Amino acid sequence: SMIKDGHSTVDQMAELIALDAGLAARLLKIANSPFYNFPAQIETIPRAITLIGSNELSNLVLATSVASSFANIDPNLVDMDSFWRHNVDTGLVMRFLGKTAQVRDVERLFVIGLLHNLGKLMVLAGVPDAARQILEVTVEDCPQRQEQAVLGFTFAECGAELLKIWQLPETLVDAVRYQHEPQNAQIDLQAAALLHIASRAASWMEQETKNTEGVDHIQLIDPWVWGYTELNLEDMDEAIEFAQIEAWNLLGLISSSLH
Repeated sequence: SMIKDGHSTVDQMAELIALDAGLAARLLKIANSPFYNFPAQIETIPRAITLIGSNELSNLVLATSVASSFANIDPNLVDMDSFWRHNVDTGLVMRFLGKTAQVRDVERLFVIGLLHNLGKLMVLAGVPDAARQILEVTVEDCPQRQEQAVLGFTFAECGAELLKIWQLPETLVDAVRYQHEPQNAQIDLQAAALLHIASRAASWMEQETKNTEGVDHIQLIDPWVWGYTELNLEDMDEAIEFAQIEAWNLLGLISSSLH
């Protein structure tokens, strides 16, 4: 939270990060990655914070920390590179759409997209047999029905509870919980609606990349969200183009936390 606090000084943040050797090492690894391509080696935490910026830093640290904490899930159950590609695409599309819709604090939207699917990892890690049962028979156009039938709750609900335990903001928790039925969101209808669009756009991107047949994920977008957000398919296409360019840089950082 200190990283997100606009009143914290670089030195205060650096002192806090230095207390966690793993976090400090991860930050320096990020600062010296090809993603930034700084001309000289970055050797100190304050320098890394100054160059990267505190908002972007918090996003990157969060992504790599979460990725490393779930790195030991059975690879037969989930391809972690594909999982994070979907989440990064969702976050980037969501942030772009937020800017287009003139939503304030678009970095928050990127974080929502990045973390929106953690419930799936929780189930894969905690009850792999049930997860296998869900993944084997999931109907693509409404997987949450199968999740509800097997578990008694959905991946989205599970993810929201995890984010609540982590004491992340209620707007973030709410958007994740209601990503499949955004009009029912209790706190931030706009964030839930943008996540609804972005996650389906990311699924479409994955389908295009792998050249696989299947349900048209764009058709699964609830028509209500277009009216509510005042966005359209052209806006979404621009967001997808942006994400396709930006995603590889971020994925390199996350991938290094997995392997």
